[in-house]
Order: sequence, then C-alpha cells, then structure tokens
Amino acid sequence: MPLTTSVPLLISQQFDSEVVLANYQNGVYYNLDGSAAQIWLGLKAGWTVEEIGAAFAAATGVDTASITKQVQTFVDSMLAEGLIANGAADPREEQWSPTLPGELGTPEFQRFDNLRELLLMDPVHDAGEEGWPLRETNDS
Repeated sequence: MPLTTSVPLLISQQFDSEVVLANYQNGVYYNLDGSAAQIWLGLKAGWTVEEIGAAFAAATGVDTASITKQVQTFVDSMLAEGLIANGAADPREEQWSPTLPGELGTPEFQRFDNLRELLLMDPVHDAGEEGWPLRETNDS
C-alpha cells in the first residue's frame, strides 16, 4: 500500500540524528530518534516499508522479515496518529540509506502536547494592538 508523508499542516525538520514533527492541525509535536527517524526519512524519500526493511537488514545483518515487521508496526502507529496517510507515495526526489549509530532499536516516537496552545495560534488573527500572540486572560 502506498504511503505519503504529505499530510496537511504537518511539518518536519531533521536535527542531526533526530526528526521533529509538528502537527499544526491538532497542536501536537513528535520527536523521532534512531530507527524511527530513519524510517520517517525513508518514507519521505518515497521508499516502501519493504524497501526500508531491506535497507535496514543490509545495514545491520539482521534478517529482512523481522526488521520489515518492526518497520510495519511503526508505520501502523504513525498511520493511527495521522503522521502519514495512505495514498500516492511521495516521489523519490532524493537518495536515502539508513544511518544507524549502534544497534537497531525498536522504532517509536515521543508525543508532546505541551505547546498545543502556541502551535494552534493564528498569528494573523490572534494579534492585537499589543502584538502577537494575543492570549485571553482569566481575571477571576
């Protein structure tokens, strides 16, 4: 099944070996490190789950079937979270090969809700004479 990382209002940025995803639709951001970041980068480069599993297997010497199963489990969790979607795969515009410092760990992401208020603010409409951001105050 083709997968796409082109999800509306989701941006990603790579910092060294980790990837940060920010969902501006629900105000949640995610941290992916290690194998999770590598899977994201592989999907973003247009690779399939099977191709990513085979690349990990070639890089680590672990059998392809078990790694592909781990990749599929992680992809399923990203689908459930709305970080990727079923649909036309992103075109392969760049080369990708996994960069894994050390052992291949279980891919997982960390979810953070603590900046939800800021990520959901609209800088055009939530501005006042005082500037941006305009936050409602509770004077009780």
